Amino acid sequence: MSIPQNPIVTKKKFPKLPKFIRVFLPYKMKRQVKELFVSTIIVNFALAMVQIFEPIYLYQMGYPLIKIAIFYLIVYVLYFFLIPFGAKFANKHGYENGMFLGTAFYVFFYISLFFIPNYPWLFYGAAIIYALQKTFYWTGFHADFAHNSEDSEEAREISSVNVSNAIMFVLGPILGGLIITYFGFAVLFLVVSILFLISNIPMLLTKEKFDHRTYEYKKVFDVFKRVNIKNFLACMGYGEELVVQVLWPIFMSIIIVSYSKLGSLVSIATGLTLLATLYIGKMCDSKNKTRILRFGSIIYSIVWFLRIFVRTITPVFLIDTASKISKSVVAVPIVAIFYEKAKEGKSKNHNSIMENVVNYEVGLIIGKVLACSVIILMISIFSLKDASGFVVGFVFAGISSLLYMLYK
Repeated sequence: MSIPQNPIVTKKKFPKLPKFIRVFLPYKMKRQVKELFVSTIIVNFALAMVQIFEPIYLYQMGYPLIKIAIFYLIVYVLYFFLIPFGAKFANKHGYENGMFLGTAFYVFFYISLFFIPNYPWLFYGAAIIYALQKTFYWTGFHADFAHNSEDSEEAREISSVNVSNAIMFVLGPILGGLIITYFGFAVLFLVVSILFLISNIPMLLTKEKFDHRTYEYKKVFDVFKRVNIKNFLACMGYGEELVVQVLWPIFMSIIIVSYSKLGSLVSIATGLTLLATLYIGKMCDSKNKTRILRFGSIIYSIVWFLRIFVRTITPVFLIDTASKISKSVVAVPIVAIFYEKAKEGKSKNHNSIMENVVNYEVGLIIGKVLACSVIILMISIFSLKDASGFVVGFVFAGISSLLYMLYK
C-alpha cells in the first residue's frame, strides 16, 4: 500500500524541520536512491572544492585560454565516441559499478593534472582520462536514478539532490580556496581524490539488483533521428555550461584576484539558491513542467546577456546568484522530464532507460563541442586583454540557454 501524501506523514518523516520546508521534501525515497543521494553529496563536495579552480589552475600554469578550450574539446569529442562503452558496461555489470569506475577515473584525472608541470604530455592524457570518467560515471548515475526514483515525487527528489549538492557548493569553494591559499593545489587534489573514493561506500550497503542488458554501439546515433531532434537540440543548450565552467571562473578571477574571496562569493551565491530550488521541485510535481522549463529558459538567457555589463565585484556576485537560481528553474524540470521519458517505455523496451540516457548525454556533448569551437574561434578573433572575447562567449551561452525550452 502506498503512503498517502499528507502533512501528517511528512511531519513524521521530518519532525525537526520547519513545516514550510517539510512540504518541499520527498518522503517516499527508495533505499537505493538514498544511497545514491549520499554518494552524490560526497562527490559534489569534492567537485565543489576543486571544479571552479580547474581552468584557473591550467591558466596560471601558462596555458593560454585557447589551449584550455582545446582541452575540453578533446574531452567531449572523445566522450561522444566512448559513451556507448559506458552504456554497455553499466548494462552488463550494473549502474553502481559504472559509477565506481567513474570515480576511480576522477582520481587518476586529478593525479594527472598535478603532474602536468613535470610531464607536459599529461595535458592530453588528462583529457582522455576525463572523458573516460564521464563515460562511466554519468551513464551509471542517470540510469540508476531513473530506474529507482519515485514517480509521484520525482521532481522533489531531484530538487532535494540539487539542494544537497548546492550546500556542498556553498562549503566547497570556501574550503577549496583556503586549501589552495595555504597548502597549494597538490593538497587540494589529494583531498578531493580521497573523497571520490569514499563516495562509493554508501552504495556498498545494499547489493544492486538488475537484469543484464545489452546496448548496441550504433544506438548512439539514434539521437539524430527526426523523432528525437527537438530534444537533441534542447540538450545542446547544455553547451552554456562549458562557458560557466571555463570562461566565467577566469572572468571572475580577473575581477576578484583573491582565491579565498572568490570561493566565498561563489559559496554565498550558491547558498541563496537553496530554498528556491526546493520550491521549484514542489512546483514541478504539481504544475506543468514544460511551462516552468520555458519560463526558466528565458530568464536564464536574460541573465547571461546581463553578464556583458559586469565589471566589478558586486555585479559579479549578483549575477552569479541570479544565474544559479534561474538555472535551477531550468535544471529541475528538464531532468524530471528526462527521467520520466526514460521510464515511459521500460515495460515495452527493457533497454529504454539507457537509450534515453545516451540520447540525453549526446545532445549535451554536441552542445559542449560547439561551445568549445565558439570559444576557440572567439579567442582567435578577440584579445582577452579587453572584455570583447568574454562577451562573445556570454552571448553564445545566452542563445544556447533558449534551446532548453524545446525539451518535452
